[in-house]
Amino acid sequence: MGNFSNHQKLLRNALIDPVSVLDYSISEWELLLRLVRRVKLLGHLAIELERRGLSNKIPVRAANQLRSGLIRAKKFQQLVRWELDRITWALKGMNIPVVVLKGGAYMLARLPSAEGRFFIDLDIMVPQEQLDQVEACLLKRGWRHREISTYDEHYYRAWSQEIPALIHRERETEVDIHHTIAPVTSRIRLDARLLFDDAITVGSPEYRILCPVDMVLHCSVNLFQNNELADDLRDLLDLHSMLCVFPHEDTQFWEKMISRANQLRLGRPLFYGIWFTRMIFQTPVPEKIENTLNQKPGLFSRWIMNALVPSALLPLHPDYPARFAQFARFLLYLRSHWIRMPFHLLISHLAYKCYLRLRPPSKPMIKK
Repeated sequence: MGNFSNHQKLLRNALIDPVSVLDYSISEWELLLRLVRRVKLLGHLAIELERRGLSNKIPVRAANQLRSGLIRAKKFQQLVRWELDRITWALKGMNIPVVVLKGGAYMLARLPSAEGRFFIDLDIMVPQEQLDQVEACLLKRGWRHREISTYDEHYYRAWSQEIPALIHRERETEVDIHHTIAPVTSRIRLDARLLFDDAITVGSPEYRILCPVDMVLHCSVNLFQNNELADDLRDLLDLHSMLCVFPHEDTQFWEKMISRANQLRLGRPLFYGIWFTRMIFQTPVPEKIENTLNQKPGLFSRWIMNALVPSALLPLHPDYPARFAQFARFLLYLRSHWIRMPFHLLISHLAYKCYLRLRPPSKPMIKK
């Protein structure tokens, strides 16, 4: 399922079956390293080869670059872990539930894909009614907002699922504070309290993450509802990792996930998540289980997404980028805005973005 170009096969084979890289030529290794770096998976590939005892069987230059990528990934994970510790300290005693999302959650859950995963920011979620309280507390404790335009400030506050990013004055780790998992203007309407109710404690009483089925759903929503998909292969690999691990920990996982997706009306993004992990990573998903979802795309939508998504998720050839792949990314960029905003907001938003391309904003930047 799926037709892949030669450079896509090179990358895909290395991620699905790392042993295959032993047969790669020097020129193939050079191309592979450029592709892996593009999708932020140097550390991941380094770990996979290390686990199989293959690190000393590949070209020395390649091994050095992979090792460097792994060291860098571990360093940033250490910084994110420390930032989480400081956030926990700052909010101690406020009795506010804090749920860690995305890379930080995968790290705490010790997912296989998390070891060597490169990420530089911390994502957390707090109840919307306590969002102002959390923001005010962190601002008093040394965090600040990055400089953004007045328009972007309004975008975050009125339309997004998160507030403008925070960064501590003494550190460089960005903190994104969410109050739900999808933009408030999107077609997805879910009760975030359900996510908090089923969140689980991991590692330490202060650290909570989404339950396994909700982690899968959030990853699917983030990929196919919130993002533009360009070079997001790392996130699809996270989803693949979860769909491989969680069913072994809970024999009822698939039934629970389908039920939860139907409850939260997240069938469409989950359908795409299952469909494309199976297509790209050969994820062992039960046959046709996605057809049990209440909400799923029609045949025409599937045909369009089949044609576009692999070209966006997998990186462009660094020397010979295909025109179709570039066009596919543009169409998915438009799609990402279309499903996040009602039509009247979409038109005004895109018009403003076009205006910025023609003329830099003259309004002063705001800083908190």
